[in-house]
Amino acid sequence: MSGTDVVLVALTVVCLLAVAALAVTVVQLRHVVGRLHRELEQFTDRAVPAATDLSASAQLAAHQVDRLENLLDVASQVTDTMDQATAATVRVLSSPVIKTAAIARGTRKAARRLKSAEGT
Repeated sequence: MSGTDVVLVALTVVCLLAVAALAVTVVQLRHVVGRLHRELEQFTDRAVPAATDLSASAQLAAHQVDRLENLLDVASQVTDTMDQATAATVRVLSSPVIKTAAIARGTRKAARRLKSAEGT
């Protein structure tokens, strides 16, 4: 065997080893891809119903927020109406109450004067 033959045999062995290593790597990658595919299917089986439930929950929450906004608007209107009614009541009743209090005080003073005038 000549030197060239030895180099060719060595090169052939190295190439066969490289091909064998690549074949092992491809088999392992194929196994990993298969596991990954199964995991992806399981994830999809769980994720789709969860996403559907999440969407339904979000719609329900949005509906509840709308109802709450309506309630807050009604409460604000009631508060405004009560403020206006209170202000109107104060305007209507304050003058007669003040006048009645003044009359009562004047009557008391007059009664005291009459009592003191009778007592003298």
